[in-house]
This record gives sequence, structure tokens and C-alpha cells, in this order.
Amino acid sequence: LGLTIVAGNVAHEEGLPNALRLLEIAGRPDVPVVAGGTRPLLRDASRIRESMDARRRRAVERFWDAPPYDPPSIRPAAGRAAEFIADTVRARPGEVTVVAIGPCTNVATALLLDPAVAASVAEIVVMGGAIHVSGLVTPAVEFNVGYDPESLAVVLASGAPVTLVPLDVTTRTHMVPGDLERIAGGGTPLHAFLATASRPWLRFAMEARNLPGFWLHDPLALAYVLDPAILRLAPMHVVVDLGGEWTAGHLVGYADGAGFLRPAPGSANARVALDLDERRFMEAFLGVLASTR
Repeated sequence: LGLTIVAGNVAHEEGLPNALRLLEIAGRPDVPVVAGGTRPLLRDASRIRESMDARRRRAVERFWDAPPYDPPSIRPAAGRAAEFIADTVRARPGEVTVVAIGPCTNVATALLLDPAVAASVAEIVVMGGAIHVSGLVTPAVEFNVGYDPESLAVVLASGAPVTLVPLDVTTRTHMVPGDLERIAGGGTPLHAFLATASRPWLRFAMEARNLPGFWLHDPLALAYVLDPAILRLAPMHVVVDLGGEWTAGHLVGYADGAGFLRPAPGSANARVALDLDERRFMEAFLGVLASTR
């Protein structure tokens, strides 16, 4: 149906041509790409952006030996992300699943623009947060939520069916060298591009983070949509901390029936992935790439 671009791991002006280039290489110039949020709903992102850029220069770019890529020849679609999401969901009530693999800025803006979207969307799948594991911005905060915590709070308060895919499960996935070479042997420009672009990230994960491979955060969220049995979900009332200097974006997950001195402020507002079938996921993920021509 389409892609919308949001500022997050990279600035919006970098993410937009990246998406267009990837679709062009994949032979899918027909997929609309719509510009979206260039900043969080309320917060000044300059501090976290400076930290991200400094870390990329210091830690990541020293592994980067891939050649530069030509700019895309296809252009973004007209309009803005929030309107595109709202219009698409309204046109197909109960049929559209929205997958947010970056900050929830675009999704939240669509819900604020048209609150009825919450009742029409089939599901909103959010890759973000950390419930029982450490974050990556601070020990308490995962990046996508920490970049724009208010946007996730809007999504959770909307009444839409929300599924959260946090670091609890995404950090249990790894793209290891053998998997990447399997992709490289796929024989298409897309396979070659994915392998070339991913090798520096693999080196960073193995040498700087001492991991067996790099994490597959976003592919896991997308794979769940295709095969829900990949994840085990638990209903929770999820609260987004909006106030702490070091904890803004921290998620507090109340499981149903948990007895705390300070109880959950409401019933479950999300299903949260707490376990996964990693083998099933990797077989599905690599299988889709192997069948791509």
C-alpha cells in the first residue's frame, strides 16, 4: 500500500532517498513513498540526534567500506504521511495493518488528525520499547520510543489494537555471516545491495558489540504480520514515561492481574511480544528473500 518516512535513526532527508533507492533496486517503483515527520511531536530532538551522529562517526563509520550509491531516479508521492495513513485506513476499514518500524510520529499524527482511524485500522504494530531488558539510549530507554515518546503515548491511548515488538524479542535475533552470504548468493541487484550494505553493520555488531550477528529489529515486526505464530504475545497496560531526564520513553508494562501497590491506570492497551520462535522467524525471513526475483 505504501511507505511513510519519519525522522529517527537517520534524519528525514536521509531516510527518504534511502527508501526510494531501495524500492528502485527492488524493482518496485510503483510503491508510493510519502514524506512524514521531520521531528518529534513535542520534543527537541537535537540532543539525541547529535548523540546518534557522533556515535555513527565514532563507532560505525570506521567499519563502512561500501561504495556510495547513486541518488534514486524515482520521486516521492505527493501529500503528507499522516493524511496518507488516515486516507488509506479509512478506504479499507478493518483491512489495513500499520507497521511502525521507527518513531510513531506519523501514526500518532494520523490519529490526532482523525481519531476514527483507531476504530478502522486492523492493527498497529510498533517496533520499539524495552519491557524487561535494557534499552539502548539509556539502560531504561529504547531509541524509537525515546526519540518521540509522546507519539507512542498517543497510539496507546487511541483505543486502536496495538502490538508492541520490543527489544525483549528483537535482540534475540541475529543475522550471522552465513545468513548474509546466503542472501548475497540470491543473484539479483536487490540481493547484492542488501549484502553490500549489511556487511559493515555485521562487522560493527561482531567487533564493537561482540555479538554473533546484527539484530533484526524491523524485519521481526514485519515478519509477525505475515506469520503471527512467530511471536508470543501477552496483554499489558503499557505506560510511557514522559517526564524523566534519563527515562523519558521508558515503558512500564503491567501484566493482567499483577498486584502492585500502584496499580495499572487501566486495562490492557497493547499486546506485547515477550517470546519468539527464532528459528521459525529466520526461516521465514530468509525464505522470503530467497524467493525474491
